[in-house]
Amino acid sequence: MLFSIMIHRLLVCLAGTLLLCSCATHYSVATDYDEQYTFAGKTTYALITPEAIKTTRNDLLRNRIETAIHQQLAARGFQQVDKAQASIWLSYFATAEKQQDIRTYQTYNSYYGYARCYRCIYPVVPAATEVQVVHYTEATLMLDVIDPASNTLKWRGSTSSKVTTATADSMSVAERTAKVNEAVAAILKQYPPSAGQ
Repeated sequence: MLFSIMIHRLLVCLAGTLLLCSCATHYSVATDYDEQYTFAGKTTYALITPEAIKTTRNDLLRNRIETAIHQQLAARGFQQVDKAQASIWLSYFATAEKQQDIRTYQTYNSYYGYARCYRCIYPVVPAATEVQVVHYTEATLMLDVIDPASNTLKWRGSTSSKVTTATADSMSVAERTAKVNEAVAAILKQYPPSAGQ
């Protein structure tokens, strides 16, 4: 009996681990765009790097994002050209903020305690409060498509992901690159927008 309970708990833990791993590679993307703008046929682009990004000390992250953008667009038939010849301009913004999530749980002791109900006396499970603080990093990536003629925003896609701070700090170079590639691919999968999107 004890062995079967242990096996059951092990299977539950394994299923939870697999669920977390599968969720880690899924990116929910939010988009917004100008419905009056014609996106069709605009296949030449120039990457416009914001001044805030140009002056950042994290050139490694900047290079990963820009490489991922170029690779994703090239695979879809877009061509990078000079700013003056581009039919669209692309810009991006990335943030990584450390946050904390405070969770409160009720733990129960099923061996002691009684309480009265309307017509009976029955055992009560006394509760104790347990507080857990989870530190995590929330990373957000935003890609913008700008119309060169009017210099106005025409499409925006963004995604965010949360990872515990310890995990974020211990990620390898390959893992960091893979995360950026996945996020960029998820956002650009939504571009250009389709009717009703």
